[in-house]
Amino acid sequence: MDYDRERKAGDTEPLTPARKISRRAMVAGMVATTAVAAVLPLSNSAFAQTSDQEDMMAFLLLSAALTGVDIHTLAPEFSRGSGDILSADPGIDPIDIKNAYFSQINAPGTASSFAKLLQIAKDNRLSQDNIIAKVNASDDGTKFLARSIVLLWYLGSWYQPRDLKNAAASPESVDGPIKQRVLSAKAYTQGLVWQIVGAHPMGYSNLQFGYWSRDPHDPNSNVELFSPSKFQL
Repeated sequence: MDYDRERKAGDTEPLTPARKISRRAMVAGMVATTAVAAVLPLSNSAFAQTSDQEDMMAFLLLSAALTGVDIHTLAPEFSRGSGDILSADPGIDPIDIKNAYFSQINAPGTASSFAKLLQIAKDNRLSQDNIIAKVNASDDGTKFLARSIVLLWYLGSWYQPRDLKNAAASPESVDGPIKQRVLSAKAYTQGLVWQIVGAHPMGYSNLQFGYWSRDPHDPNSNVELFSPSKFQL
């Protein structure tokens, strides 16, 4: 017989048999717990809050305007929907590089300028031309952060806005490459530059096995940019 071994301090009463729990009651309790967990919001969900989703959509709209790259390339699982673009679903793809970029830009030191850029994107969400014009009309901190964002998407590297500003103000004082930091291995492999040139980073490729035996192909055009026959002697 099972006995309840839990006893309060100073309790002198004899142990009494514990009430048995049926298998049906146990299963019912598990199902109820699972149902409650399923309907509660997840605090660690990428876009648990509406404001977070709007900020991410504003970031994607801003990035598409600055880079000239389609939003579906920046966020492969993006879903437009039928409402306001800021209410669209940015999606969560397997790589999800946009979240890593967002976190980097929203770090202390650049967060205030980033907030200004997000607001510009929200206020001008229906026109990329307007977004670019408003960015160009902003203060230096905001403008050079926009340049850092472009470089981040294309190269996967983080350039401090102040370093870009100093280089632009005094090009003759620049001795060597501007200081930068590769954000991560994932960011390096996902740089837009690789897609544009139709190549891949050293030591990494998501192409089919044996791709090296075929001539390079530009996926954006059917026009050959380079013809080896022209250079035959």
